[in-house]
Amino acid sequence: MKTQMRWLGVALGLACLACWAAPPAEAQTYGGTGVLKIKPGGRATGMGQSGVALDQRAHSIWWNPAALAGLAGTELSSTVAKLVPDLADDVYYLNIAYASELGGWGGFGVDVMYLSYGKTEAVDNENISHGFFSSYEFVPAVGFGTRVHGGRPGSIIGDIDVGVSLKYILVDLAPEWAMAIVGVEKDGRADAFGVDLGFRMTGQLGVPYAVGFNVQNIGSELVFIEADQGDPLPRNLKAGIGVQAYQGEALGIVASFDVNKALITYPGRDELEGQPRFGWGEAKELLNAGVEFSIQSRLHFRAGYVYDPEGEIEAATFGAGLDVGFGNERVVRFDYSSVPQALDLERVSYLSVGVLFQ
Repeated sequence: MKTQMRWLGVALGLACLACWAAPPAEAQTYGGTGVLKIKPGGRATGMGQSGVALDQRAHSIWWNPAALAGLAGTELSSTVAKLVPDLADDVYYLNIAYASELGGWGGFGVDVMYLSYGKTEAVDNENISHGFFSSYEFVPAVGFGTRVHGGRPGSIIGDIDVGVSLKYILVDLAPEWAMAIVGVEKDGRADAFGVDLGFRMTGQLGVPYAVGFNVQNIGSELVFIEADQGDPLPRNLKAGIGVQAYQGEALGIVASFDVNKALITYPGRDELEGQPRFGWGEAKELLNAGVEFSIQSRLHFRAGYVYDPEGEIEAATFGAGLDVGFGNERVVRFDYSSVPQALDLERVSYLSVGVLFQ
């Protein structure tokens, strides 16, 4: 993917690519990184990119670390997606997650996120090429969830779980030699630390339900060039509900609904004016809803809808999944989803493969 280096001179124009390359329904979540805005897991993305209240298996570290408290067994899962398949083959997202129960303590997980922006040709103002460099974002995270209240089966208020995840964010947009071409004596690299705080409660009101909350990406800023002009992480409040609408011997139906609210506010009258602060963001809420139909708890069909007024995205998602059992102790899971893409780009396909050891 070739482009000239001139856009690096203004606060690293590659940072703008983070918003362009990330999947849709992210415009309402301001912040200086793209990988933290991408939702992992073929199951949740097929259900309208919703599921903060649902069990997201190993991907619970991202969706809601409190869900780690209810883990049964151990799972290793991976998600991959080409984000702009119609424009570049080397712009892609990769997520690898591991989660395991810790006896009576709850659950623990490790999650690694990687976002590749591909290769860029460094061309100076005289149109002389100085070679290529790669740009990427890399985020390792660890999470823990535990049960603080165990409810009785069938009670209105059942189990109450809390969780936390810690993450390190590295954004490497350009090496020092490439920045020097445009007269900047610093590499295009920045890093930060972030924390997610999760809550999940289950119960029964006619049908089993769960509510979940996750305050995402509370932490330091990404500083590329000027120390007083850092970019905040995409702080976000994710709240939602999940319902087991029906469960029979052959068919199960699960529905979910999420609301996302940006937690970045600006002191100036206009949006993006002044230094950003933690607070109730001016951006409109992002809504996600979805449903999953499961046959014999093995074959899954999913559909959903994304409503993002800030990103001008109102479109459906769909997906499917298959769980293949091997004996009584191992299940291999395959999940696929198709989600809408912003800026008149093609839809994005997610593929997840996981192994559950019970």
